Amino acid sequence: MKVTHRETLFEGRFVRVVRKRITAESGAHSVWETIERTNIHGSGAVVIIALTQDGELVFEKNWRAGTESFVIQFPAGLTDLRGESEGDTARRELLEETGYAAAEMVPVFLSPLSAALTSTRAMHYFAPGAVFTGKSTGEDIEAIEVLTVPASEVDAFMMNLPEGLELDLQVPGILWMLRQKGLI
Repeated sequence: MKVTHRETLFEGRFVRVVRKRITAESGAHSVWETIERTNIHGSGAVVIIALTQDGELVFEKNWRAGTESFVIQFPAGLTDLRGESEGDTARRELLEETGYAAAEMVPVFLSPLSAALTSTRAMHYFAPGAVFTGKSTGEDIEAIEVLTVPASEVDAFMMNLPEGLELDLQVPGILWMLRQKGLI
């Protein structure tokens, strides 16, 4: 597969829509429209899996404009500050969004966020021993509610979400990866 032509259809403040002409090895052609972030550095994003000193995982109930609904997800953010390392971005985002701080940020794996739609990838960090330091410092517009769930009860939590909440299906996959690596 090879991208043989790229055309910007729209460029906004943070994203651009790009039409890509793709040629397969067989010579067949297709067209895809994708989203590229214009305000990121490095891989593009970080996801933080924080485990408190009491053995609880830190989640967010976050209103997401794309689905126009509240979604259960891990704290995350864009690598949007030039010169900031991904590990430092993870520390900043965890504190801003949840009020939790962690001395250690262990890089676990890099993965696409939505491979069919965007090239943005996220480095996933495990943050053991996270401590609540106070109120989050994030923007009020994000409407984030912090939830903590004992790690031993996380599967039941995901299977029994209150009505009106959606589960970001990256969460179970991330948890599976961490379990396979013996981190939780």
